[in-house]
Amino acid sequence: MRTLLPGLVAGLFNILIIPLIIVVARKRHWFDKPDERKIHTNATARLGGFGIFWSFILAIVVLAPFSKSLRVGVLAYWPILLAMLAIHLLGLLDDFFNLRARIRFVVQMAAAVFVVAMGYRFSHLWLPGFGSVALGWLSWPLTVCWIVGVLNALNMIDGMDGLSGGITIIAAFGYGLILLERQADFPALMAFGLVGALAGFLFYNLPPAKIFMGDSGSTFLGFTLAVLPLMDTGHTASGTWLWGGATLLLIPIFDVFAAMLRRKRGGVPLMSPDKWHIHHKLMHFGFSTRAILAILYSLCILVAIASMTVLVLPTFWYWVVTMASWAGVAIFFLILHYKKEKSLRS
Repeated sequence: MRTLLPGLVAGLFNILIIPLIIVVARKRHWFDKPDERKIHTNATARLGGFGIFWSFILAIVVLAPFSKSLRVGVLAYWPILLAMLAIHLLGLLDDFFNLRARIRFVVQMAAAVFVVAMGYRFSHLWLPGFGSVALGWLSWPLTVCWIVGVLNALNMIDGMDGLSGGITIIAAFGYGLILLERQADFPALMAFGLVGALAGFLFYNLPPAKIFMGDSGSTFLGFTLAVLPLMDTGHTASGTWLWGGATLLLIPIFDVFAAMLRRKRGGVPLMSPDKWHIHHKLMHFGFSTRAILAILYSLCILVAIASMTVLVLPTFWYWVVTMASWAGVAIFFLILHYKKEKSLRS
């Protein structure tokens, strides 16, 4: 019960905070307005990410005096928390001022490099036939790319009511169970705190959404999901966390790779928006918003289960299960792609 307390407190805080944000957003006209790139048809309050972040932080602050794990964790992991704040503030500025992609990328890279420089990185990678291989200097660029990549993957997939928040809840819950079993107390508490903060947000974000999270939420969520496995410093030498983390986030990761390939082939900038993400393709085939959420949530639950087999399977068989889940998701994406191309040609 104590492990779930940060989530319960964060959820309660956010259920109370979000209505206030909606009222202020309406008075100030802080809306996300419909355009040709977006699927919503009504001007909708934004800045839900403000509620997600600060309910998450408030839960830690309020409970820290009663929890040694939280007090010790805040002192031990302050670089992570500081970088989270920087990413949240960057997203908040972007929500208001629509920052250039170059500025966003530079700050994201700086936050990632800071985290890696403070000692949080994938030091080993498990490979079949070789076991846990020390990455040496490669751990730096690999981890930086991981952080920035996951951050932007969650940001890019945030294009439908309830989608990014639901995906993050499933991934964070999976992280929390793995971290708890491995006795990484503070990261586990953070993961469950994130689940609670998002549950409070989804109360207002499921279709039809009353509020969107904005970049202040999606980038914070992506960054947090990227750094949670790095915080389990007692198990990074096993080399399995990169596989496990990538499997938990397989849907947004595959979606961002598909988007990059699509834009490269089309000769457009990699960071330019379009309307052919995974949820757009499912909409193209006539699925409703709720049906799309059910499909993608189900896929996320399946890959989360695959990732959690690390707790019960030998490493080789765990790797086989994760690769099978990667193959299954890849086939799903390819089928959608070719069906979409065929329908457009006809």
